[in-house]
Amino acid sequence: MAGVKESFEIDLNPDHMALVRNIAEKYDIADEGKVLRIIMDYMTVNPGLHDDVFTEVRCLRCE
Repeated sequence: MAGVKESFEIDLNPDHMALVRNIAEKYDIADEGKVLRIIMDYMTVNPGLHDDVFTEVRCLRCE
């Protein structure tokens, strides 16, 4: 494990967990936390994507 890490609890929906687990399995990533760290690292080094990701309203669970 490279670098110092902090822990925090995060609530994910079952489909989010399935996505993270599928990615971990497909790409042989050690655990779900590493999958999320990879995504966070990608967002960190690609700030030009932030508006695309965070300004579009997505309501996957709206009724």
